[in-house]
Amino acid sequence: ITRIGYEMWILVFIYFYDTIPYVEKVTVADTMENCFLARDALSIEVGKGNGYFKAGQQALCINMNES
Repeated sequence: ITRIGYEMWILVFIYFYDTIPYVEKVTVADTMENCFLARDALSIEVGKGNGYFKAGQQALCINMNES
């Protein structure tokens, strides 16, 4: 459902296991900034922290808005 003035960003976590890629939806955020904050928190939880991830890992904030 799209509402006027409503933003939606999805944070996904991508990682490889035995050269097979996996993608998991982590969270849905209402702004790009909140998505980036969630990405930073994820980097602390599963990566190296400070927005950095281990080799074979990455997280992306994907814009789901039309404009």
